[in-house]
Amino acid sequence: MSIHAKPLSSSFGVEIIGLDPRNLDDEGKEAVKLLFDNHHFILFRNAGVDEDQHLNIVKAIGPISGGDALMKDGKQFTYISNVHTDGRLPNGELFYHSDHMFLEKPLKGISLYSIEAPRQGGETRFFNAAAAYQGLPADLKERIKVLSARHVYDYSVNRGDKRPDAEHLSDNADTFIHPLVWHHPESGTPLLFLSRLFTTDIIGLDKQESDELLDQLLDYVDSRGDDYVHKWEAGDLIIWDNLHLQHARNDFPAGERRALRRVPIALAA
Repeated sequence: MSIHAKPLSSSFGVEIIGLDPRNLDDEGKEAVKLLFDNHHFILFRNAGVDEDQHLNIVKAIGPISGGDALMKDGKQFTYISNVHTDGRLPNGELFYHSDHMFLEKPLKGISLYSIEAPRQGGETRFFNAAAAYQGLPADLKERIKVLSARHVYDYSVNRGDKRPDAEHLSDNADTFIHPLVWHHPESGTPLLFLSRLFTTDIIGLDKQESDELLDQLLDYVDSRGDDYVHKWEAGDLIIWDNLHLQHARNDFPAGERRALRRVPIALAA
């Protein structure tokens, strides 16, 4: 087996060439796991995988998560789609985030497989949260090293392009507090752990000081720009580390069809 890993950015990500994701033996699964662990993001172009093949390759990375409220009744995947009647997050922009930041255990990873891709827009953008932490000015690193922040998702009102309002939450809201410098539970790598989409306040600071510090940190993240932007084509299969990396979505025109199969990966117990 001759496998080539083509770099996708300067800090993470490879396209895997020479390995058929539709027919993975044990050696192939070991190769996928190693490349994921080393590069935090893997891409197969023109993968052509069905549901079972998609699940098989994801399980080489880790167990499928059932922690999502919509992954009940034994579901192993959902759709991010404006094509499927049960599709989630069908349209619009999504701010940078890591999935399930608002739960005790965020997802270890996420896999998306493109069924239909828009001709314009709808790209998924990524930045490296470990590199973002390392690049913080020394005074900010010192200031946040023992601080924690609250992350909220309100299923009834949250939008992908608007910060949550901590003062007007419904009974359906999930919330959890994590350190601003969170260490990856498997690798121990320090990560800058906050999001314009989910983070509402910093614990122990008054509202003005919390808002000012959050704005400073989020402006810093925005100033770094994207580390990698994925322009989807039908048949693309990607798997990424949901903690090491954060992701966002560009808006796309009304009438463009976009459908992705999403498989979430759980952290080890």
